[in-house]
Amino acid sequence: MPKWSFGKIRQRVLVLFVIIVFVLTLFVLTTTGMLNRSLVQDLVEKRALDLVQGQSHIISLWLDERVLELRQLANSSMLESLDWDAIEPYLQRRIAQSPDYFLIYFVATPDGNYNTTSQREAGNISDRDYFPRVMAGETVVSNPMVSRSTNERIIVMATPIWSEDGSSVRGIFGLSVDLVKLLQNSAELTRDSSGMRVYLLDSKGYFILHHDPDQIMHGRMQDTYSNWDLLTQQNSDSVTITQDGWGYRLFFQELGGISDWSVVVEVPTTFFSQPVNRLIFQLILVTVVGLLLVLWLGSWFASTIADPIVELNQIFKQGAQGNLTVRAEVSSTDELGETRSSFNQMMNTIGTMTYYDPLTRLPNRQYFLDSLEKNLLEHASVILALISIRDFSEIKTLVGPEVTDGILVRLAETLKTVSDDSLIMGRTADAEFGMIIPSSITGVLRTIDRLDNLLASPLYFESDDLNVHIFGGISISEGKGLKSDSFYQQAQTALYEAEHSAGDQLKLYNPNTHHAMVDRLRFQAEIRTALDKGQFIPVYQPIVDLNRNMIVGKEALIRWKHPARGLLPPEHFLQVAEHGGFIQEIGEYMLHRVCEQHQVWLDKGLDLGWVAVNISANQFRSLHFPALVQSVLRTYRLPASVLHIEITEDAMLSPTQEVLQNFEELRKMGVHLAIDDFGTAYSTLEYLIRYPVQSLKIDRAFIDRVDVDFRAQGLVRSIVGVGHNLSMAVVAEGVERESQLHLLRTMDCNEAQGYLFSRPLPPDEYLQTTWELKDRLRDNQLAH
Repeated sequence: MPKWSFGKIRQRVLVLFVIIVFVLTLFVLTTTGMLNRSLVQDLVEKRALDLVQGQSHIISLWLDERVLELRQLANSSMLESLDWDAIEPYLQRRIAQSPDYFLIYFVATPDGNYNTTSQREAGNISDRDYFPRVMAGETVVSNPMVSRSTNERIIVMATPIWSEDGSSVRGIFGLSVDLVKLLQNSAELTRDSSGMRVYLLDSKGYFILHHDPDQIMHGRMQDTYSNWDLLTQQNSDSVTITQDGWGYRLFFQELGGISDWSVVVEVPTTFFSQPVNRLIFQLILVTVVGLLLVLWLGSWFASTIADPIVELNQIFKQGAQGNLTVRAEVSSTDELGETRSSFNQMMNTIGTMTYYDPLTRLPNRQYFLDSLEKNLLEHASVILALISIRDFSEIKTLVGPEVTDGILVRLAETLKTVSDDSLIMGRTADAEFGMIIPSSITGVLRTIDRLDNLLASPLYFESDDLNVHIFGGISISEGKGLKSDSFYQQAQTALYEAEHSAGDQLKLYNPNTHHAMVDRLRFQAEIRTALDKGQFIPVYQPIVDLNRNMIVGKEALIRWKHPARGLLPPEHFLQVAEHGGFIQEIGEYMLHRVCEQHQVWLDKGLDLGWVAVNISANQFRSLHFPALVQSVLRTYRLPASVLHIEITEDAMLSPTQEVLQNFEELRKMGVHLAIDDFGTAYSTLEYLIRYPVQSLKIDRAFIDRVDVDFRAQGLVRSIVGVGHNLSMAVVAEGVERESQLHLLRTMDCNEAQGYLFSRPLPPDEYLQTTWELKDRLRDNQLAH
């Protein structure tokens, strides 16, 4: 027996599983096909018999119901009177409420003269075949005929109108049924969904119902099958015949009752072989699907066995390569679970033996804090310095983790140059380093001076053309017994002050700064609560098209409905929110609130133009931002054209592929993009060409002096010109005086907003104010 060799456990398990299941599946499918093949033809024949019997039953019921209705009407006192003036209105109403194949009701006198619901004194029917039979007291369903009053192909159902004592027939009451319309309303009777054809024949073989309306009354079964009469004389309910080279199986049954009609079902003989062919095809299809399912199940089964082993192998490799933080998830109590648990215990043991940061090779946070605790116990005075990189998260977003790793390594090496071997250094956080300086060592002041000089100038990285600014905080312990966590917190407070200082890069711990830091953390907690409780609300300020003198949109601005401090503008909380990491949550929250309100207005039939939403630079740089915008628009069923995204120039500095991709995706989506507060940041004309921006919004600082300062006026005029030359719309912010508005019109500025038109308003007040503003604009009450 050949011995197969496999390199992977998963391959071994998969092949074995596939072979076993494939053999079992093939056996079951083959046995099933053989057993079911003989049953198919019996099922088809039974279905045809059921169809002919079912259709016969349906037609018989229909005839019986019509005859019963006729008899009930004929026995009414109104018809017994034969007074057509009294009878006609009632029958007219009844025929109008009946199916359209009810052609006419008629009443005939014993001499054959009759009136119909479509014609009075329509003629005489005493020569009709059914007339003497009905006058003899019989209810009759006629063979097909042509109506004398309408020239339509019909059948007649007629019943006698008896005298009041029931001893004599006073007349005839009948119903003419239009066979063509009956066919149109009963298409399901003439063709089964599987392709079988159903015919209704009279006693002479003429078609009463046929899928071809032209065959009704004109065609006969004998014309279609020349030996039909001979075949029907056999003692069988079905016959097989050949006609024009095609084989057919005919099933027939007489209706019985008051009619001598027959129902015939025509089934091509190919129909008996089709299920067999279909069964073969289905078995092949099931086999293919079964094979695919076997492969999928086999892969899954092999994965359930091999994946834990492969995963554990990968974890071992990571540990062997020096990743001491890797751990295995213990999710079972079997041998694999025990192996994972043993591995974790081994890594924990190794972890306790090493306290060095793998990137910088400096002591890690735990080792550093342990050393700090030890120094505080041993020395009366200890100096703790914490050094960090300014705007590290933004740098990491812009240049990526590989570059920032290089920056951290470079900074660690640089810090080593300002200390001697007696100092303890460590990496205490992602972008934070610590230095412990016992006051007993010599040269403490010299070390601090070196550190101060280092922080005074940025570190330059030529390969990335990047200047990295460093800042630090220092705390000095006073006496033994100070807890290391409290001492470390003091140094972090000083570090916080240095981060927000416009001057010195190195700060000494100040208790007042500590209180300010605590207040800041409390304020950040309030921002978290405000998000959870929905205290941030949008207010709206209209934007006016200066050329058309009409409102074209609105800008959504954020306010904080603080429970204690009242309504707070964004400058009171957005900077704190950004430092606390809430700015993206606030941006997403506002995007939802604004789009939700816009949809509410649209549902009320209010078209208030587009709406602009401000987005922070950090959120715009996110890879997931376009997907967020698309999701919000889909949630509130809004077209992308109603949404304008406003971003500041900061988002376009140090352009990355992600920023360019976000611009392109939003533009393809149909979202309008605008630069907000243009001219206030580090402006460059290059990004106006690079990015698909459609609007420039001139900052209010320039508009405020445009009517009193010729230099401001010239600058605004230049910005408007640049925007127009780049096919951008230009929007002026902060318009408060009519003199400003007049100048902007002469400069051909496209749009404007400001208190001259309206202050920012909540949604309920915005509607009323915009109606009033529209009237003012229409009446030209603002500067022209």
